[in-house]
Amino acid sequence: MFHGLSRTTLNIIVFLCLLLISWIHLGGRDAEEQPLEALHLPELSAAGWSFWPNTEQVSVWLRAGGTLSGGRLQLRSQHGAQTLTLPTQNWLPALQQALPTLAQNEPAVIVISGPWPASEQQLIAAFLIREQHLQPLTRTVNDWPACLREHPAGALWLGQQYGLAWTALAQLPETLTNQPLPILPTRDQWAQWRLQHSRQLRQQWQDEQGQIDIQAALAYHRLPADTYQLLYNALSDAQKTAPATTLNCLASRPLN
Repeated sequence: MFHGLSRTTLNIIVFLCLLLISWIHLGGRDAEEQPLEALHLPELSAAGWSFWPNTEQVSVWLRAGGTLSGGRLQLRSQHGAQTLTLPTQNWLPALQQALPTLAQNEPAVIVISGPWPASEQQLIAAFLIREQHLQPLTRTVNDWPACLREHPAGALWLGQQYGLAWTALAQLPETLTNQPLPILPTRDQWAQWRLQHSRQLRQQWQDEQGQIDIQAALAYHRLPADTYQLLYNALSDAQKTAPATTLNCLASRPLN
């Protein structure tokens, strides 16, 4: 193919080929380091929960929701979440029938979302507290280490690599000391993960059962009220370096 070309010409061709290869390599590397555009995430609507203080000091959260035919009650305890669907009228027989299956004599959280007025929701909660001898939570407020609240997107990604739900991210520092570090994401992997999980968080927030699960988890784990919004909003402009930044923060600062 190159028969008859002078040595000088061949040298020029080789040089140009090497230059082209270098340009392609550098171009690919530059693309990997390019920051992602911010996601324009819709704002999460107000959830509408209100805390009901009671003499037994059990954590009870109420809001208007459900349908004309009924609503939902969730009891959250060390045994997990137990959710009941109660009718708008004559909810007492349905609740009484479910009592044998519900947690009793232990700390718990009650979350009610339904069409009943606030006074009736309080009656439902009071009946359940009395019949099941429910107790107040004993743990203190369970805030995350500062590094996790400063870098929530990276913390969420790291937690998922170890099978930790967002409610359990406080366990991440200890988990990291006992497990090998994960392979950090590429730009494309991070872009896909960021978009997918921002949608999942928003869909759960907008769903009736999802909203109940979120509030029950926040209350039971004693997490700050803005924790879920913090995770969601952080995904808007988080870059692929977020997990590495979180790891560096945890390695360089004491847990507080």
